[in-house]
Amino acid sequence: MFLRCVIAAGLCLAAAAPALAQINDAQKRKALLPYIRNATDCVAKQTLGNVSVVSSYRSNTLQLVIDEAWKACSSWLVEVVNQHDALHGPGTGMPFATGAYRADLPRAVLARIKGELDRRVTAEIEWEAAIQAQQAEREAKQKAEVERLDRAALTLRDRLYQCTDGQLGKLVGSAEGAEVLATAAMTICRREIDDAVEGRLAAIKAEGRQSSAGLLREQFIKTVRENVVTGAVQIKARAVAQQPMPSSSPTPATQADGDPELYSCLSTMAKAREGKFIDQRKLYEAMLELCRPEIEKVARAAFLANPQSELAKEREKTLRVASVIAKSLVGMND
Repeated sequence: MFLRCVIAAGLCLAAAAPALAQINDAQKRKALLPYIRNATDCVAKQTLGNVSVVSSYRSNTLQLVIDEAWKACSSWLVEVVNQHDALHGPGTGMPFATGAYRADLPRAVLARIKGELDRRVTAEIEWEAAIQAQQAEREAKQKAEVERLDRAALTLRDRLYQCTDGQLGKLVGSAEGAEVLATAAMTICRREIDDAVEGRLAAIKAEGRQSSAGLLREQFIKTVRENVVTGAVQIKARAVAQQPMPSSSPTPATQADGDPELYSCLSTMAKAREGKFIDQRKLYEAMLELCRPEIEKVARAAFLANPQSELAKEREKTLRVASVIAKSLVGMND
């Protein structure tokens, strides 16, 4: 299109060439300057109107925007070509427009629009800074809110377990197993559990995590129940450990007789048979195996307390005492 316009206009100007050929180079440059200025002004205006001009300017790719603007200013460029043909001879305008003129165009365009571009860049940077400041403020507020809700959730959780531990302490005298005691304690402390659940859900929501409230509530209550059952087992074990030891032990006394950790371990293992049919011998053997760390601890304590003794003998003595206790707990006769 640009080339067809140039050819058509060139034919119209051919007749005027002899008269224009009589002027000197300075006069020719002066005669061509208004056409160059009009074309450059058009490219500058089109460049400045491009929506990506600021980002291109900041990324040093303004040439791409100028190339787009060049296409929109074909009528002004045709005038430059035709006037150059008329002043310097047919066929000289196109090489000038696409060569020297276009090579200098980025400098000429930038000289016209640099002030406005700098102003826009400054405004954009200030806007970005304001957005970042707002984002930082929102994040700081969210972090503070999450921390506040986390602390509140931890406080509610502690209150929950204070309630369940307290109720287990009152219920420990019952002959019921740990599962039943845990259920009773959680029923009594239902309000504390609900508060703790809601506190945790609020903290998770404040963090922006997208999760099913129903699923989270179910998981939280499951975790609470596991912890309360564990607490019930421990409380019952401590209660058993505090009971007087059997007085008819056929094994010589050692430190194991009064060691609460060993007795608690054996007692806890014995509770595994509650409500179930378990072979006494297998349970007895499992108790001794699982409580081996406690047996070793008692044996070493006895050895250290009596330098004249031997560690192997203390292990043997402690194992015999643990065996008697384990048999008593599971109701074995021999």
